Amino acid sequence: MYFGGDVYSSVDPFATALGTKDGKVSFIGSDEAAQALDPDAIDLDGDFLTPGFVHAGLRLGADAPSGDRLIELGFTHVHILGSSEAVERFRAHAPQSLTVIAYPTIEVSSTDSSSPESRPSRASITADDFLNADAMPETSLYIDVDSNRRLAEVLDRLEDNAASAQRNGYRLLLDFGVDDELVTRLGHSGIAITLDPALPQPAAEMLSAGAQVSWTHSQESPWASVRSAVVGEHGIGARAAFNAATRFAHRAAGDPDGGVLAPGAEADFVRWQVERLVVQVADPRVAAWSTDPRSGTPGLPELSPEVALPTRIPVDEDD
Repeated sequence: MYFGGDVYSSVDPFATALGTKDGKVSFIGSDEAAQALDPDAIDLDGDFLTPGFVHAGLRLGADAPSGDRLIELGFTHVHILGSSEAVERFRAHAPQSLTVIAYPTIEVSSTDSSSPESRPSRASITADDFLNADAMPETSLYIDVDSNRRLAEVLDRLEDNAASAQRNGYRLLLDFGVDDELVTRLGHSGIAITLDPALPQPAAEMLSAGAQVSWTHSQESPWASVRSAVVGEHGIGARAAFNAATRFAHRAAGDPDGGVLAPGAEADFVRWQVERLVVQVADPRVAAWSTDPRSGTPGLPELSPEVALPTRIPVDEDD
């Protein structure tokens, strides 16, 4: 049981305490109720509890952070793309507290010849191999796209095979700034999209078009990614940006219930030291902030460029 802080939960936007039991959240509420339930509750000393971040598109390579490093940064889940050997190496060295969802890379030859029994339940593929495959792979496929030109071609094929793509839970990793003219097509595709918000992205327009957006992270802190999505010409609300880093990333991997703190949910949370919590109002020109408690919306750390980003504080299980 934890008390004396702030808890990011839509169940109770004013919650200051959280309890867990058997790996699940058992309590969200006030300090008084928490201490009555558990006199030995741990004092958060004003710190902030949130669902863990999800790195929704990590390519395994020489520069990829280790599993231990991801935990230090505040990630509790990661979706990895790479060769079968690289995936196994990453899994073998990942800490138990990090949930790893793997998309081992397949090539065009394996999409055409593998039997259902040998086919992985999840896989990644380059856009070129996807476009050259004779058939749509019958697996949860993560398509790694490297340019807007390739994206347009991939969308052509996905639109021609929409039922298969949606049935199998296809996804797109777009590690470039997406052109405005492709936004509507992405929104109508019904395919989960993972972007790097550190690049110029029409994120607000994508969300308005109905796109299912989550983040890959090229910056040192996941909060920096959230800030990049909020501040700027195409900035979105802080809550939407945070959801793309948590809830929507879980949905992209087929888990519609992950990324929330509520009774019965997984006790998947991270403790942060923050300057202050605010409610950010979406504005395409500037980041506008409010501390009005009457909003009834759970606050998030202020993400103005001049404010220090939150610092992860290990909880007792991590010490």
